[in-house]
Amino acid sequence: MFNYSKCLFIVFLFISTNIVAQGGALLFQQYNRGPGLGESYSKWSLYGGPEINRINATLSTSSPTLTVGALIHLEYRLSKTAGLVTGASYTPVSYTFPVLDSLGKHRLKYISIPLFLRVHPTKKVSLNFGALYNLYLKGTKIVSFEDTETISPYEEGVFSNSFGFVVQAGYHFWQQFYGYVNYRWAKKTSPLTQAETNNSKGLQLGLTYTFWSSSKR
Repeated sequence: MFNYSKCLFIVFLFISTNIVAQGGALLFQQYNRGPGLGESYSKWSLYGGPEINRINATLSTSSPTLTVGALIHLEYRLSKTAGLVTGASYTPVSYTFPVLDSLGKHRLKYISIPLFLRVHPTKKVSLNFGALYNLYLKGTKIVSFEDTETISPYEEGVFSNSFGFVVQAGYHFWQQFYGYVNYRWAKKTSPLTQAETNNSKGLQLGLTYTFWSSSKR
């Protein structure tokens, strides 16, 4: 026997599902045309500022000390949510280590050249992932004993250029300021007979100001 109630219920369910689906599509279209995805952005940005470093050698007996560096970077936006970053950073590295009954310290200076992929998941938050080429400039060894210090520059070949990687998270505020934290590490093979190492890892804190931006698009 034909059941009219079941037939009406099936027709009603089909029509309701179709209406809901159309409503979802309309919402999706409205979202795509919303103000968030339509916001303009600058294709190029130039920014710089100070950077605090706490980078240690990969030695079990060494302890990092704070140093202050600086950077100037250029960002090219591939899209509203992604870009490429390069530039140069002055990165001093300093750490202490025991030397018999004295305290030793390495002071090393590098120029770091980055190539980052920067992702902008929101208007305020940025995430960076990428590589570094660390150009070694010079280094000294300081040995402290009681009230005296002995400073000796390192000869060429002890420390050298190295490659590394960086992971960064940052926050944009007040239109042109950006604060961030880095975790970075670098590796370079050293002779087995050498006590000094080119390998390092550590944290960096920075604050930058955008000096220039191209016209928004």
